[in-house]
Amino acid sequence: MKHAPLKLEPDTMVGMPRIQPVGRTPHISMHAYCETPTLAASMRRAASDRRLYRATSDIRLGGISAAIAHYRDNPTPDLLILESTAARDELLSDLTRLAPVCDSRTKVIVVGRSNDIGLFRELMSGGIAEYLIAPMDALTIIGAVLRLFPEENGTRIGKVHAVIGTKGGVGSSVLAQNLAWTVSRTTHATLLADLDLQFGTAALNCNIDCPTGFAEQLPDQGDRLDGALLERLLFKHGPGLSVLPCATRAQIASDPDLAIIEKVLDLARSTFPHVVLDLPHAWSPMVRSALLTADDITLVAEPDLANLRNARCLLDFLRQVRPNDPLPRLVINRVGMPRRKEIPPKKFASALEIPLAAKIDDDPVVFSAAAANGQMLCQVSRKAAVAPALECLARQLTGAAARKRRKGFWGFWAR
Repeated sequence: MKHAPLKLEPDTMVGMPRIQPVGRTPHISMHAYCETPTLAASMRRAASDRRLYRATSDIRLGGISAAIAHYRDNPTPDLLILESTAARDELLSDLTRLAPVCDSRTKVIVVGRSNDIGLFRELMSGGIAEYLIAPMDALTIIGAVLRLFPEENGTRIGKVHAVIGTKGGVGSSVLAQNLAWTVSRTTHATLLADLDLQFGTAALNCNIDCPTGFAEQLPDQGDRLDGALLERLLFKHGPGLSVLPCATRAQIASDPDLAIIEKVLDLARSTFPHVVLDLPHAWSPMVRSALLTADDITLVAEPDLANLRNARCLLDFLRQVRPNDPLPRLVINRVGMPRRKEIPPKKFASALEIPLAAKIDDDPVVFSAAAANGQMLCQVSRKAAVAPALECLARQLTGAAARKRRKGFWGFWAR
């Protein structure tokens, strides 16, 4: 009797967008024994990903037979990934021979060719942690590893969204602050972290009295940094938005240790579903680390040649260090400024070979009023031209689909 085929995961269906795995592994050892160069290449690509950088990887060819020979005299790792092109009975026989040399604490992922629900159930009942069907790419491997080895605290659910300008003064901080506020208004608890530690404006634009910023307190209390201390560093701005501001005076000569900033972000994303980083236009180790840590990145630029050049440099860097991540989101700000020669936004995005996420028209009246009053843009004017762009970007960050009202009687129930 034929067995029913396994269901494909949503992110492997043709035409559906790939779901990006979120999080990072703890410090584990990961070995892979592949039978095909294709899987070995995918494993190397996954092992170099930012989400698995804590894992110590060893990738070899030879399949299950090579693994059995090696582990007769060596301990097995935390995670063992085995590829087999054999049929069902031969695969089960090979795994039976592997069992005596495999430690009970080791989690085993088998990569096979048979799309058989019966085989899947038999492997699961025999103690195999995961069964994957080849061929598969690096993202599938990363997702499987993160499911088996979540981060130590076990509560990591949040996403980190980095916002950075391609040039100083393009309005990336204002966009990050208003984007965080817009996300928080959709019932998502959100944290805005101002990482421009010397000249950040989150406290000013949110009308927060902050004589001492969070970065000034971290060097003395970094060793005992925990969730309770992080809560004391936060300022509430409305029902859903918390702000981690820098000081209103530029007192910090250098950035704190990267390990402390990383711990702050880990605590933040274990508490908040969404963390928006307001990054300065600087090429410091902290900015580089934040760009590597973030789950997605938004580039803010103005439509001129200098911004185009800088955006190209940033994209080249991000493509190199984040090969398995989607391209950054591009926002063109201050479009239509009087008496300025501009590159059309669509041509700007086309030159960078990335889609245009949003364009924001120049509106000095609303922007200056918001800055002067310590308010968000939509608080100054609900009908501001920037409001639809912010709502669209917020939906992209949270993954929420645009709400469409249906006409007629059934539309009442839909609402």
